[in-house]
Amino acid sequence: MWANLQGADEYIRRMRRMRTSDEGARKQLREADPVKVTTGVPERTDVADGYIRLIRAVPADETKRRRRQIGATIPAEARSRWGQAGRWIAGLGVAGISCWLLVRRLDWRDVATALGSADYRWAVAAVLAIVGTFFTRTWRWQALLWQSKVRVRPALTALLVGQVVNQILPMRSGDVVRAVWIGPERETGAAEALGSIALEKVWDLLALLACGVALLAWMPLPGWFARSTWGTAFALALGGGFLWAGLHWQAPLFRWIGRVLARFPAGWDRALLPRLRRLANGLEAIRQPTVSVRVLFWTGLTWGLGALANLAVLVAFGIHSGAAAVFLLAALMVGGTVPTPGRLGIYEGICVVSLALFGIPRDQALAVGLVLHLVVMGPPLIAAALLALWPARSSGRRGGPA
Repeated sequence: MWANLQGADEYIRRMRRMRTSDEGARKQLREADPVKVTTGVPERTDVADGYIRLIRAVPADETKRRRRQIGATIPAEARSRWGQAGRWIAGLGVAGISCWLLVRRLDWRDVATALGSADYRWAVAAVLAIVGTFFTRTWRWQALLWQSKVRVRPALTALLVGQVVNQILPMRSGDVVRAVWIGPERETGAAEALGSIALEKVWDLLALLACGVALLAWMPLPGWFARSTWGTAFALALGGGFLWAGLHWQAPLFRWIGRVLARFPAGWDRALLPRLRRLANGLEAIRQPTVSVRVLFWTGLTWGLGALANLAVLVAFGIHSGAAAVFLLAALMVGGTVPTPGRLGIYEGICVVSLALFGIPRDQALAVGLVLHLVVMGPPLIAAALLALWPARSSGRRGGPA
């Protein structure tokens, strides 16, 4: 027993001398000695059954560091929850104000009369046009994900699920859900998918600009519309220039980002740099001429079907105006950035204000907005539920008895 105690004392002295050495030396010492050791300074020794067990504690500086990490994580999580709640409250507040502005001094009997006199066969045609946009947008996304070659079914499901989440949650949360959903498909990765979704927004802005220019050439419009159109053109030119420069010089840019991240706590560069590279990989489609031609075609078809859906709903209420349909499409695209759950109130308000420029009475315009909102928001909810639940049902059948 005395020899064992002497051996333990010698072991402790050796470890104290080597406490500042590298991890490799400590590993060699642990392999050479049968006594199991963890990191830290010896705290006490106990003798039992003829051998020494060393119980070691975590160093004081390591304990302080871990406490600081835990203390920083809890407030960050709390801030995230409070931020989500704040966005919800703000969105509901905007929706409530919009609904109040809509319903005040409104004759609901005129709204009911307009709804009752509508020809809903045109609304069915509008629904078919909206369903058609599901596929054109899916094929456009497939073109943007040209390196992954994702299949139609997973891409369509992810797109519809993201659209439904955007209706429920504010701040375009569905785009993140959509990227995460498609991430495992063909090892696409959520970061690369997010880059392709960002490119979608660029193409949609180009389509919005084309609609604005066409409307300005088609009919006289207020000055604020012209200013917003040229502002969109300037923002696209500036953002496109930055995007092209970032992709063209991405190698030195990533080296600079790596040097910056190296100054942060260990692991930041290894965690962020691969994701940033995948994000840039998702943006590379904009530099592929063949891909850009395909995306341009599907973008034009998507916006054309959207305009046809608007026109069909307008015709259902006796309004035959292609310019109103295109203007409504552009206005609703811009209004989609307002963070309200389900765009409640905002959607109808945009319809009332937009159609007022074409001499449409407020009551009839509100009826158009209600039907159009249902036509646009209803089909994605049904289709996303069917596509998301169908694999679970089919797998359950396969797992059942034969």
